[in-house]
Amino acid sequence: MIDRYFRSPVFWDYTLAGLVTVGIWGLFLKHSIRLPKEQYIWSMASDLTTIALTLSGFILTLLTVLITFKSGSKVNKSSIAEQDSIFELFFATDLYFQTVKHLKNCIKSLITIAVIGFSLKLFLDECNHKYIYFFNVLGLIIIVLTIIRSLLILTKIINLQKLGS
Repeated sequence: MIDRYFRSPVFWDYTLAGLVTVGIWGLFLKHSIRLPKEQYIWSMASDLTTIALTLSGFILTLLTVLITFKSGSKVNKSSIAEQDSIFELFFATDLYFQTVKHLKNCIKSLITIAVIGFSLKLFLDECNHKYIYFFNVLGLIIIVLTIIRSLLILTKIINLQKLGS
């Protein structure tokens, strides 16, 4: 199931977040839920956009570290030897490039959430706070799923390092 998710994780993240947001929108239309106070909605939008930008910075740092390690690795597909560590072998495989791709997509996803959040705050007036609320739901889900995806990737890398020890 995780392999299926990682074939197109951004699609699955946004699909799940969209479905949950539409479900909450439906509950709102049926008067099953009420919106919090406007000030909380706007404050939450600020928090989520800031968190998204901060997390994208952390993931960008992780990506930079991986690229730096890769550039220091002497192993490539044609020069794999038995004494090479599993972590060095990781850099010589397509798994490295898939990892970089997934982490780049995490950054893109988080920046998208941040830009949408700031844009909504910039262009919507206070009468449209309900749209900000539903963006908050969507943004929170995307942020959580992106963090989970990043942690899954990091866990796999750490497991590789354990195998090499």
